Amino acid sequence: MRSYFDGLLRYFEFSGRSTRMQYWMFFLMQIFVYAAAIAVDYSLGGIDPKNPYMPATIFVMIFHVIPGLTVQIRRLHDIGKSGAWWLLNFVPFGGFVLLFWACCPSEEGSNAYDGPAPSTYEPRYRPQPQQQPRYSTIPRGVRMGNNSRTPSMGGGAQSPSSGRFI
Repeated sequence: MRSYFDGLLRYFEFSGRSTRMQYWMFFLMQIFVYAAAIAVDYSLGGIDPKNPYMPATIFVMIFHVIPGLTVQIRRLHDIGKSGAWWLLNFVPFGGFVLLFWACCPSEEGSNAYDGPAPSTYEPRYRPQPQQQPRYSTIPRGVRMGNNSRTPSMGGGAQSPSSGRFI
């Protein structure tokens, strides 16, 4: 869900990168939104072959055209390709090449398509290498060790254990 909203919040942002998970989760959520729009259209009057006017589905389609395009271009940037490769959609069977590239892993490190501040998006379940282990009994907000600042006791009163702060 977070990846879907990230794609919508970066509506006109063609620069930068989108990870493989951002790309696929955006399009998975988009499928669910399309299904809901079709259900709304069906409940409003059914899907009539003689009159294929489907207002909710058309609205969702128009709303998702630009974010879908920008997420695809940022995904191409993530694997080190230019966004101009998106034009393969207009070549017969070019979509299969783009589908293959969408499945490829991200290019390691920074590349020519990173912005001034590279993307810091990481899924919640994936720990960073320099962070604490994922399953820790110590809360993340707690400072430990002798280098931690001791809390001030106010009025100059010192507690018996002021040499150490948990």
